[in-house]
Amino acid sequence: MSEHPATILIADDDPTIRAILQKTFEKAGYRVIVAADGFQAVESFSTDVSAVLLDLEMPRMNGIEALRRIREIEPDISPIMLTASEEVSSAVEAVKSGAFDYIIKPFHARQLIALVEKAIVTDRNARAVKRLEAELRSAREREIETASRIQQTLLMGTPPTRIPGIEISTLSIPSQKVDGDFYDFFHFGNGFLHIVVGDVMGKGIASALLGAATKSHCLRVIHELAHLHRLSVEAIDPKTVVSHVSKAMFGQIEAIETFVTLCYGRFDLKRRIFSFVDCGHMRTIHYHAATHSCSLLEGVNMPLGFPEIEPYTEVSVSYEPGDLFFFYSDGLTEAMNADGKQFGEQALVDAVRLHRMLGCYGLIRHIQDDIVRFSGSHVFQDDFTAVAVAFTDMQRECIEMEDFLELENDITRLADVRRFLLTFCSRIENAPMDAVRVDRLVLAATEVVTNIMRHAYDGRTDGKVRIHAVCTPHRIEIRFFDNGIAFDPESVPPPRFDGTQEGGYGIYIIGQCVDQVTYRRDPLGVNVTRLVMNRETHPSNVSSHDEVLS
Repeated sequence: MSEHPATILIADDDPTIRAILQKTFEKAGYRVIVAADGFQAVESFSTDVSAVLLDLEMPRMNGIEALRRIREIEPDISPIMLTASEEVSSAVEAVKSGAFDYIIKPFHARQLIALVEKAIVTDRNARAVKRLEAELRSAREREIETASRIQQTLLMGTPPTRIPGIEISTLSIPSQKVDGDFYDFFHFGNGFLHIVVGDVMGKGIASALLGAATKSHCLRVIHELAHLHRLSVEAIDPKTVVSHVSKAMFGQIEAIETFVTLCYGRFDLKRRIFSFVDCGHMRTIHYHAATHSCSLLEGVNMPLGFPEIEPYTEVSVSYEPGDLFFFYSDGLTEAMNADGKQFGEQALVDAVRLHRMLGCYGLIRHIQDDIVRFSGSHVFQDDFTAVAVAFTDMQRECIEMEDFLELENDITRLADVRRFLLTFCSRIENAPMDAVRVDRLVLAATEVVTNIMRHAYDGRTDGKVRIHAVCTPHRIEIRFFDNGIAFDPESVPPPRFDGTQEGGYGIYIIGQCVDQVTYRRDPLGVNVTRLVMNRETHPSNVSSHDEVLS
């Protein structure tokens, strides 16, 4: 026994047996609590109790019911049952319900003390195992968090901003293991944007480091071609970059017996041509705005790490304003549901086509939602990595700054919406908006979120509200995404201020506060509300519900 006396709870309706047991265990150095029936035993139990003795037959509450109630309070304690010889079947039932053991009356003091000491040691060991399991789970969670930081820092590049006519959004969710997914962007100011998206076979830190090394080699090769070999930016094409990266890394990749799949592409922003070298990676989805259809871009090259027999083959396709390119890892298409069925490439293509109107940010987040609903889990077995690049009119102003906020459907989160937008507006460096216009934007935004939470979700608590804030040289645009009930602003009559009609005030307030309001719903049931506030005052406000969102 330990230095501090253990506490024993004894429940028996026979006062003589209670007195004998109390005296026996107090003499053995235990602290004893006694109870006359099962109900009193449950009331007297606390987590300070180290062992419990329960008589099977007691008034008000028998021993088996008391056993169950006590184990609901403390699952790691296993009471010992006291029984008469003719009650052995009930004692066996009690053991099946979680009792440590049973002992038949009359009993020997030494035998009972030994059994109690064994029960205490067993229960303490069970608690220790649970503590170790909890510590192990915590360590695993820290490992996943570390993996996420590694991936975000070393493997995931930052999308460029201030490129007119381009919208880019990315999302990377690490799985329960460190993985080798990576992507990066290399922007040349004279009209070229390079992108690399890849995946290293295998898991663990080694795969993550190899992914980071591959990404780093791409940048190094571009720098060497431009500055050492004096190649013009136009001459630095995907097949040249991939060829040099493959030669530089072949020995490293072969040494650890793995390979790297990747898609290296170049957007010629002036001629609207996308050229790429695909090395065994997932087929890129090209959404065509003119036909509202998708095509799959695929190469014929082997992954890096295989001997290069022939020069890398480069493929070129043209694109138009409104088109979108979706790059992704196999973690999306290979996500499984409970029946072992994969989400699949076709379902992803359909999701891109049907969610396109949400813009890049909304597209990726709602594809994530689609896959979560399909798999029934927020935890992915493989990394979830997606990059969306969309094109608009080349004369469109560039994005100076953007930020995101995701909320659960909880009206108390309105304060977070205000803080998010006030902070966002305070970060505007060039020609910040005056306080009155900022307040109007914040009022309109909180009214939108209030309407979504109270009306679109109609009492549901499982919904989400996603907010995407964008700042360009001439306007601030806030987009709100939800999966609630469809909303037709034309069905809401304008408010009457004479008191003869209720409703319509929220829509009216929103329209008066900002310069433009649009409402859309995509084919998969995602609502988009879009607020636009010009950074310079314009004479009139515009409200619409049919403008196509990029």
